[in-house]
Amino acid sequence: MPFLAKLLTTKRSRLVAIIISLSIALLSSAVIIATLFVQLNRNSQIAKVPKLHSSLNTSAMQTFSESLNTQTPQDLSKYPKNECPKQTGNWIEKENLKPGVPITQTEWRKLSLRGLSGSAIWLNKTSVSCGDKLDLHASLYGSRLLDFNEGKRTFEAIRVGWYLGSGARSIWTSKPFDLKQRGIRVSSSPSRLIDTNWSTTTTISIDKNWIPGFYLILSKSDTGKIESAAPLVVRSPLGMSKLVLMHSFLTWNAYNSFGGKSAYFGGGATVVERRQDRSRIISLDRPMIGSGGFSIHRDALSLVQFLEENGINYDQVSDIDLNQWPSITQSYNGIVLGGHPEYMTRRILDTMIAARNQGINIAILGGNTGVWQVRLASSKIGQDRQIEIYRDEREDPVTQKDLVSTKFAYPAINYPATLFTGTQAGGVHVYGSLHAVTIPSWLKIPANSSINGISPESEVDKYLKIAATPPNVHILFSGLLKYSNPNPHLPTPVADVTWHVTPSGSAIFNAGLMTWSCDLTLTCDYASVDGNSRATMSLITQQVLKLWQIKAVGKTLKN
Repeated sequence: MPFLAKLLTTKRSRLVAIIISLSIALLSSAVIIATLFVQLNRNSQIAKVPKLHSSLNTSAMQTFSESLNTQTPQDLSKYPKNECPKQTGNWIEKENLKPGVPITQTEWRKLSLRGLSGSAIWLNKTSVSCGDKLDLHASLYGSRLLDFNEGKRTFEAIRVGWYLGSGARSIWTSKPFDLKQRGIRVSSSPSRLIDTNWSTTTTISIDKNWIPGFYLILSKSDTGKIESAAPLVVRSPLGMSKLVLMHSFLTWNAYNSFGGKSAYFGGGATVVERRQDRSRIISLDRPMIGSGGFSIHRDALSLVQFLEENGINYDQVSDIDLNQWPSITQSYNGIVLGGHPEYMTRRILDTMIAARNQGINIAILGGNTGVWQVRLASSKIGQDRQIEIYRDEREDPVTQKDLVSTKFAYPAINYPATLFTGTQAGGVHVYGSLHAVTIPSWLKIPANSSINGISPESEVDKYLKIAATPPNVHILFSGLLKYSNPNPHLPTPVADVTWHVTPSGSAIFNAGLMTWSCDLTLTCDYASVDGNSRATMSLITQQVLKLWQIKAVGKTLKN
C-alpha cells in the first residue's frame, strides 16, 4: 500500500491511473456488449426456421403388387460419350497386379476425418468419363498458429483397389500450387446452406490412362502428408461388366459437416438447438469432412478393395448418375449397393424397383437403405450440386409428393423402400450377434453359421410384413441385438439378413447391416466382427455376386 500511495503522489501518475482505469472499464463493457450480441445473434439464428405449413394429406401405402407396374424413369439428359477403352476378360484381376501406393488402415488414419488441416479441396463433379474435364477447387485451411503450413500443395489422383495389398494406384499428379486461404459462405436464410465460392485451382483432363473405378483426389503438403481427399467415380463404358456398384454420394454429403453444419446438426447449446440449426440444403460445393469422410472409408474403400482383391469384374457409378440417367441399369444383370444408401431421390428408388421388375438382380451390402426421400438442385457450379433435405414436410416449400423431402415411409408419402429391400429399419447404434435361420444350399455355407461382433455403431434392418413387403422373403440370419445406450422405452432391436425373388426372376439379397461392407475386409479400420464371421460374410458376398451376374437368377434358386 505505501508503494501504491507513493506512485499516486504526482499529478502525472494519478492521470495515468485514471486513464488505465477508464480503459479497463471500457474494455470490460465492450466484452460484455460483444458477448450479449453474439449470444442474441446465436439465439436469433437458431430460432430462425423455415415457415411451417400444414401437414400433407396421408397417402395410401404403395403395395408390392402395385409396384410391379413401375417403369424405369426417363433420363434427364442424353448419356454422355465415354472414351475410356473397354476392358475385357478378367480386367479387374489384371489391373490389380500393377504396383500401387499405400491407402491402407495405416495411411487412412493419417487423414483427419473430423476436420482438415493445411488444405481442403472439392470437385465440380461426382463422376466423369474419359474425355471429360474436371475442375478442382482448393484453399488453405486450418489454424495458422498451430498446424497451418503455407508451403506448396500438389494434387494426386489414386485409383482405389487391391494392388497386391497396397490399396491404391497413382494415376495422375499435378505440379505444385501456391494456395490462398478462401472463405466459407453461410446462408442467412432458413435453409442454412453452407458452401464456398472458391475459384478453380486447376482443371484435370480425364484421359484414357484413367482406368474406370473409384478414385480419391488428394491434396498433399510439401512433406507428402495427405491433408484432404475428395471422392470421384470414373465411369466405364456401359455394360463393360455384368455388375454395377452404386456409390452413395447423397448419404455421404448429408453427413458432411464442413463449415459447422450437416443435414443433422448445426450450432447450439442443446441437442434441440443443434438439430434445429441443421442445414436444410446441403451443398456439394465444399470439402468433405466429419462423418461424411468416415462413411467413404467404411462404405466405399473397404467394399472396392474387397471386390478387387477377389477379382470380381464390376463397373461403378454414383447415385447422382442414376438419378440423371436411370437407363444405366439396363446395361447390367446386377446392381450392388454398399454400406449405407440412406438417402435417395424418388427417381433412384423407382429405378431400383423398375430394375427388379425387369429381372435385374440387386445385392444390398449394407443397411438402412432408402430411408429419406430427397431432391437435387443446381448451384452456380452446375446441375445436381445441392441436396434438399428438410425432413419435416411442413418446413419444405415443395409439397409435390414425389419430391417433398421427408421419409419414404411417412404417411404423407407411404412409398417405403421395403418395396425392393424387403425390410425396414430395425435399430440404430446396436450391437450383438446373428444366427442362421434357413441357409439355402446355393449359398454354400454351413447351416449353423453365425455372425458375431457386430459393431455398436451399426444400423440394422429387419423383416416386417406390411403391404409394401414382397411375398416370400426368406430370413438367412436373425438376431436380437442391444442398444449402445440402453433405453427401456425402445423396442428390442432386431436384425435380419434376407433374400427373396420377384415375379421377374430378379433375386434380391439384403445384408441388412450398415457395417457389412466394412466387415468384409481387414483394410477397413472400423471392422468389428471376428475372423470366422468375416470369412462367412466373405463367402456369402462372393457367392451372391457370382450368381447375381446371371439375369433373373432367382428363377433357378430355391430356399
